[in-house]
Amino acid sequence: MIFLKTKYLLLIIFTLLISGCATSGYDYTIHKPKVRYKPSIYALDKLDSRALGRKYVWAEEGPYCYDCSGLTYYNFGTMGIEIPRVADAQFRNGTPIPRSQLQKGDLVFFGNGRRATHVGIYIGNGKFEHASSAKRRVVISSLNKAYYRRHYMGARRYHNFYNVPQFKAPSQFIANNQATQPVIKQPQIARTTIQREQIMPMQTIRNSSNDSYYILAGSFANYPSELITKLKLSGMNVTTKEQNGYYRVLIGPYNSASEAKQNMGYNYTLLSNANIIKG
Repeated sequence: MIFLKTKYLLLIIFTLLISGCATSGYDYTIHKPKVRYKPSIYALDKLDSRALGRKYVWAEEGPYCYDCSGLTYYNFGTMGIEIPRVADAQFRNGTPIPRSQLQKGDLVFFGNGRRATHVGIYIGNGKFEHASSAKRRVVISSLNKAYYRRHYMGARRYHNFYNVPQFKAPSQFIANNQATQPVIKQPQIARTTIQREQIMPMQTIRNSSNDSYYILAGSFANYPSELITKLKLSGMNVTTKEQNGYYRVLIGPYNSASEAKQNMGYNYTLLSNANIIKG
């Protein structure tokens, strides 16, 4: 009996070891997460935000600490999306996605070319969230970092978070105010509840020689720390400028209005009332 128990425990340990995250942990039982949300970008953003900064513990799958594949297993499982528990098995399944077509919610994998040893959740703008054994916590990193470029193996899609009914967003305005951009069609998801006090009308930047484009998230009488935090967690480059007593939140720069529009569509829960400006 003792031999069988020892053999069973060693089998579980071996299974979890191939996830490729560090070698410290204390609970080798796989806990299947309870389904709490329907699959959506809103739910994914909420789960990613909640996990950010949590402690890294090998063989754990949340909700208070994670290893790399435990984070993806928990977040997807909480939305009712069943995926394998370990990184290499997650890589061997799912739909392969070229890096040029990555969308928020795709899983990105790293390894030695033969086996995936690390996994994270793509959050847009070339960044991904993952439970890092090196930093001992859940962090956001860039795919362009030399280490991750060198060890990148590919991406897998387990759910298309954008394959949902469409709705029309407000028209977007070009900075010179001479033309109105086509209306973007975006998925209809419950909008996040951020208190925006005394929001001023959107302003455009005029007569600028700069060819860069920005997303103007809004002008606020009080510093919008909650909104800025959520935008940064989504992987966006956020700049805050104080003008006439108001805080203007800018995201970018982008090389074209269409690029800015595309990134605004990826984050429609936070930017449904935003404008595109040039400056």
